[in-house]
Amino acid sequence: MDRTANISYDNIDNRFLFVLVAAKRALQLQKGARARVESPTKKPTVVAELEVLAERVVYQLPPEAKEKGLTKSTAVL
Repeated sequence: MDRTANISYDNIDNRFLFVLVAAKRALQLQKGARARVESPTKKPTVVAELEVLAERVVYQLPPEAKEKGLTKSTAVL
């Protein structure tokens, strides 16, 4: 049974930004970072998604994106 099927992605404003931040966080988890939320699985990608949805991952847009008038295009963890 897949316990992650009940995750709601309704609060995501920008799916590209969500995927980018979750992917970068998943890499951090794979390298040994501690999880910031409890998860039904230890899979880094699922844990990272849950952390982003729980707003436990802090990120910011690089200054170049703001200067060019771009919004939510890339993220730095």
